Amino acid sequence: MIIIIITVVVMARRPLISDAKIINITNKMGSKKTLIVHCESVDDDLGALAVNSGEVYHWEFEDSTLFRPAVFWCRLALEDGRLSFVAYVEREGGRGYAVMGYDVNETGLYGPDMQDMSRTYDLLHPWKRI
Repeated sequence: MIIIIITVVVMARRPLISDAKIINITNKMGSKKTLIVHCESVDDDLGALAVNSGEVYHWEFEDSTLFRPAVFWCRLALEDGRLSFVAYVEREGGRGYAVMGYDVNETGLYGPDMQDMSRTYDLLHPWKRI
């Protein structure tokens, strides 16, 4: 009987469905423009990567521990523009949206409004031209 209880407890601790969160940033600039994407959190620096036109910068992670909510922010750069934004915020109760998608074009960064996820993509941040 003890063996059955231990087995049930061990099985109950394994997740049946992944809690992974997915972030996608798509370069929709055209004209073969390369986008530099650098995303990080307090705990993880994903490094700067070049994303060619039509490609997707993609990463997956799980929400953080109970001590600190997961927050990822990103900086985007072109030859003549820069912008930064919060890509993911863990919601109250340890839950966040499972998939966050962003598009980048000549105007700026488009994505869902974090306050009203039912809306379509909006211009979140225009480019700051340098």
